[in-house]
Amino acid sequence: MKLCNLILMSKGGVGKSFISWVLAQYGSAKAYNMYCADTDPGNPTFAGYSALQVQYIDIANDEMQIDRARFDDLVDDIAQHSGFSVIDTGSTTFFPLMSYVTEARTFDTLKDEGVRVVIHVPIVGGSAVKETLAALEKVLECTNVEVIIWLNGNFGVVELNGKPVIETQLYKKFESRILGIVNVKTRAADTFGTDFATLLGNKLTFDEIGSHKFKLAQKQRFVEVRRELFEQLDEILP
Repeated sequence: MKLCNLILMSKGGVGKSFISWVLAQYGSAKAYNMYCADTDPGNPTFAGYSALQVQYIDIANDEMQIDRARFDDLVDDIAQHSGFSVIDTGSTTFFPLMSYVTEARTFDTLKDEGVRVVIHVPIVGGSAVKETLAALEKVLECTNVEVIIWLNGNFGVVELNGKPVIETQLYKKFESRILGIVNVKTRAADTFGTDFATLLGNKLTFDEIGSHKFKLAQKQRFVEVRRELFEQLDEILP
């Protein structure tokens, strides 16, 4: 199996690194051969989780354009890896990266090497819904690969003009290429929110919960979220 999970989004702070964190642990839980990389030049959060053995690869040059040589090396690494890859990218390089992979036909090249590429895109509610949907549209229009949408409910109800994402024209137009939707539920800020802020702030994984002095109720909340997200991925990524 060669499966590359690429996380893309033009807006920062909407859960991109969280998706990478979840996917890396999901692949590890399945005992897949893992390769993880963080290419965010400004805020390499994913690379901070030592237990996930994430490589940091800065694919941007001084002008925040794609350093083609370094990105081409990354593509070679992905193509040569037999297993489950998770590649986090930066919001600041979203548009240059989309331009380059289109020009270089990167995903066609990986397909020819037997790599299945799946792009993961977070969509949030509130004031950022239009921007995140615009990024999703860019991904769908500029690529020909499968896409998984992550609905992040922590910013409010994820709707556009009162309609859920699955009822938008964008979703209907590209439905055949959308593998599925992962719902990240809105949860109580004073319990789940605080607990996960501590977990992620300390750069811990689910398997490292025991190394921190979490209470039993906190541990149970982590177990609940892990189970919920992993079960959704089981349905979408057979």
